[in-house]
Amino acid sequence: MEPFDLSIDAAELAVADGEERRVIFSAENFHLPAGARLGVRGASGAGKSTFLKLLSGILVTTSGCVRWGETNLSQLPEAERDRWRGANCGFLFQDFRLFEDLTAEENVLLPITFTRAIRAEDREEARKLLKQHGVRHSTRAGRLSRGEMQRTALARVLLARPKVILADEPTASLDARRADAVTDALLSAADELGATLILVSHDERVLARFSRTVELVASRLIDERTQTKRASGRYLCMC
Repeated sequence: MEPFDLSIDAAELAVADGEERRVIFSAENFHLPAGARLGVRGASGAGKSTFLKLLSGILVTTSGCVRWGETNLSQLPEAERDRWRGANCGFLFQDFRLFEDLTAEENVLLPITFTRAIRAEDREEARKLLKQHGVRHSTRAGRLSRGEMQRTALARVLLARPKVILADEPTASLDARRADAVTDALLSAADELGATLILVSHDERVLARFSRTVELVASRLIDERTQTKRASGRYLCMC
């Protein structure tokens, strides 16, 4: 099996802002072993969504690199990054990104249609996953409860069997019980797949369940496992 550790090496993403150059993400050397669980915190606008986009190859760094195993996303052309993302990444969002007019089964199968035709075994597995998670495969997404929508989105991730699950504030606006249920489901899914799980959250109760956390501060990635705080209040990352 090919290695699938995450390595970020002196990475920076800068964009033009009028005549100025504005850095919207930066990180020193950072490493995450394959199959790890990483919680990501940070204030609104700190760069959390940008971080996930860089990890999935939607965006690329302007200097340094983001590497999964032997694959340097920063050097791949867009079409190859798209193929890599489809083969390796599973996403779970706060709003679940389901199409209301499609059935639960059709929503789970939809990502497959971007790369190939749906096979009989795909339908069988989709129905199996939905049944395991208590969702009727023939129910249109617009008629699902929020919990059923969450479980349908999770079944979509499981069907793809990704190497990395990227969850962007999936527990936002949920009460504590429902937030715990979503977190349980994600951790169980990552365990079942042997996948790396990277979850963004403002919920400290959720983040407390992750053995490793990072924080984005003014678009800079801070590894909370190794950071020290200087007397001036500035952070030094010793990754």
